[in-house]
Amino acid sequence: MINHYLKSSIENIEKLIALTLDDIKDIKQANNDAIYKRTKIKDEVISIFESQKSLLDNELVKLMNNNKDKELSELLGSDEKESLELLKSKLQELHKLNKRYARLVIAVNEFYTSLFDKIFSPEIENYKKTNPKSLTLLKVSA
Repeated sequence: MINHYLKSSIENIEKLIALTLDDIKDIKQANNDAIYKRTKIKDEVISIFESQKSLLDNELVKLMNNNKDKELSELLGSDEKESLELLKSKLQELHKLNKRYARLVIAVNEFYTSLFDKIFSPEIENYKKTNPKSLTLLKVSA
């Protein structure tokens, strides 16, 4: 059962890695619609991963409780140890990709914030930025 949960967890992490790589590609191309559509899919995969991880944790605790005099490394087979190492490396890879994606999101946010500030030129009043009273981008006379 442990091996099943490990393989399922690894598959879900690989899906998240692929989705995050797609997000990185799309944010560079300003393809926001694709990113928004993937958000729901990513949430579902994360939810499945969390439940699989919880089941895996429970199985490992049961194994440890049934064999209190042994270490976990002694109780697991070589396939399970390899799967745990693979899961760990995939989680580290996902972590690095998420950090990279977060930096891109922050850069895009700063760009749009500065663009907004240039268009609407907030005034500084009592050390706080305030928007001007009339916000009009375009005045049309007919």
